[in-house]
Amino acid sequence: MHASKVMGLGVLGSRLGLIIASLFLASAVRATEIESLTDKLPRAFIGEFIWDGDKIVQNVVITFEAVRALSGQDAEAVGCGAYEVNRKITMIKVRMLVTSDLQVEILEQSPEGSAPFETEGSHRGNLSKDLQRIDAQWTTRATGQRGQLHLRAATSAVCAPAASL
Repeated sequence: MHASKVMGLGVLGSRLGLIIASLFLASAVRATEIESLTDKLPRAFIGEFIWDGDKIVQNVVITFEAVRALSGQDAEAVGCGAYEVNRKITMIKVRMLVTSDLQVEILEQSPEGSAPFETEGSHRGNLSKDLQRIDAQWTTRATGQRGQLHLRAATSAVCAPAASL
């Protein structure tokens, strides 16, 4: 009986070792995926935003000046953006968080422009597997108001109105 317990501990120990090794390997693979994502993520996106229930389309340009891994599972892209609606332009600072499974959260701050602009919320959605599209939903924290953001990668862009590109 005692010998089988010892054998059982030996098997248990080797299984535990395999589990730990597989977790380490999975973590290393995720870290490699994030590094690849930070290298391949387009630095410019253009597209549209529209509030749910509204018909006014806002042209959007976002450029990322810096992209870096935050951990083996998350990356951060920071830069600037411009929204154009009815010939009024609002410039913003942008921070996008990306997970290894390509979920995104885009935060906007410091709006500069003459049009009213909401920054108390975030866009949450997905980055396509080929990294060429972002589809996300804005939710305003205080009111729950929602809108849809649809972006596509661009070869280059500047923080200027989409209509001027």
